[in-house]
Amino acid sequence: MPKAKPVLLLKNASVPTDPYEGIFLENGFCPEFLPLLTHRHFDRERTLEYLRSSEFVDEIPVFIITSQRAVEMLGDCLSSLEQEVKKKILSKIGYTVGPATFSVLKTLGFSSIRGGERAGNGSKLAELIHEEVGDISTRMVFFTGVVRKDIIPRKLMEWNHNLQETVIYTTEVRDDVVKNFTNYIERTSGGWIVFFSPQGTESIVEYIRNQRQSQFKLASIGPTTEEYLLENSIKPDITASKPHASSLYEAIVNSENTA
Repeated sequence: MPKAKPVLLLKNASVPTDPYEGIFLENGFCPEFLPLLTHRHFDRERTLEYLRSSEFVDEIPVFIITSQRAVEMLGDCLSSLEQEVKKKILSKIGYTVGPATFSVLKTLGFSSIRGGERAGNGSKLAELIHEEVGDISTRMVFFTGVVRKDIIPRKLMEWNHNLQETVIYTTEVRDDVVKNFTNYIERTSGGWIVFFSPQGTESIVEYIRNQRQSQFKLASIGPTTEEYLLENSIKPDITASKPHASSLYEAIVNSENTA
């Protein structure tokens, strides 16, 4: 029986399940996560107060949430809300990027989630919101982290939409990234290293640039991350056509079959 090929996923595992881990395990690979970041509530009590407020419950029909971590924080807060309040929140229209956050929001009980597969990045999601919401006076809230890209709010504000932002989580780079990465390199023979985002990978990029091991192939989840790697003189072997598990898996398998 052939030995399972290692795949190092440079990300925190998504909860309750991670689609990347699932698809690689199902197909004979040996996936392993290397967490880069720590995430925590920015101010849980403040978020709960906002979610309970009549302003949010009764006056804001649309919310935007694009980060898996923001969804996790929102889900944690929802579990502490009164049923009547929670029911009203779950009936709101939610917009999100990509299939992963879409799926988790559905699992949390939201009944009207839009975007997902139809919106693979922030620019496409902003265009979808502009097209579907129509009335620019409709109040919307964007649940974000302390650090976030400004594509969605910038576009929506250029179109004069009534948008406000609420920070619900914060992110910090772990201080054990390089140690864990070098330990993995030393105990693993070959396989793939997958980059999902520039955030938190600075020390790994420096290590690879200075000491690249030819037995490892590099994968990028999308063009933004690919551009970041190229800017740092690292050329990934493959870039997924879409930012989700099946596209990444297919790109890796196609690369191996044509090698």
